[in-house]
Amino acid sequence: MMLSGNLASPSTHVSVASRQLSLASEFVSAFPRRSSRKTLVTANSSAYVGIKTADQIRATSGPRQPKGFWEVTQKQMSCARRSSAPKRRDVTMMPVSVPRVLVRPPGQRQSEWVDLWEAYTYSKVVFIKEAITEDVANNMIALSLHLDSQDQKRIYYWLNCPGGEVAPTLALFDTMQYIRSKTATVCYGNCLGMGGFLLTAGGEKGYRFAMPHSILMMHHPSGASRGQASEMQIESRELVRTRDYLSLLTADATGQPYDRVVRELSRNKWMNPKEVLHTPMPKMPDRKGPQFKFERTASDVDAGL
Repeated sequence: MMLSGNLASPSTHVSVASRQLSLASEFVSAFPRRSSRKTLVTANSSAYVGIKTADQIRATSGPRQPKGFWEVTQKQMSCARRSSAPKRRDVTMMPVSVPRVLVRPPGQRQSEWVDLWEAYTYSKVVFIKEAITEDVANNMIALSLHLDSQDQKRIYYWLNCPGGEVAPTLALFDTMQYIRSKTATVCYGNCLGMGGFLLTAGGEKGYRFAMPHSILMMHHPSGASRGQASEMQIESRELVRTRDYLSLLTADATGQPYDRVVRELSRNKWMNPKEVLHTPMPKMPDRKGPQFKFERTASDVDAGL
């Protein structure tokens, strides 16, 4: 009697189960259901690919427009694969960085790995290998002043310059004349436009050099103006003044008559080192690469510009 009194009746279990079932149905109804039609479409397009070919599935579903970056890219790649044109293998190149060399900076006991262009500055060699703009001129001016503060040894400017702006080049030219260290200019590659002016007038006389296969071109500065007639007249007057000033500096540096300089530079004047030796404007020593030297000797008194 006592054992049967502790057990729950069957009706109690039925009521608890029905209550749990109702709570479960309410919990499931709280979430949205997906339609069975979408599920069937998904099954037909993904689960039964092995039964039907991809072309048959695309034909039944109709043309599908690409809707994203990856789909457009995949479509273009698939079209490229079907093309009958000859394929060219993509060539990947390793990025070329500036070499680093082991040098010992002045005043230090230990050597360190530095950039190649920075290592040359320890020997007072400056490379100008791009068009002379405001930023390039500012960097070269600061570097020239720093090298001049170290000692008064000669500074060598190696030029491979395709040209540049007039005002920054004149600023660098003024700095080269201002510093106490003597200067020398060397042309390797091309010295065009204002680069040719800097090569001709920037270095000290007798220390203006050109490599055997270098090319020099000089001309008068050019410009353009627009606006009112009075404004164009002002701009043209300033351009003529700049032309006369540069011609005067070139004539003074080369020792050539002013009229001849103006006449020679009225058009592009292209010269190589061999032609320069026989042309009145300007003159450069014809030196071979392995025999190239910087130090001045008794035989080099009349050499150069």
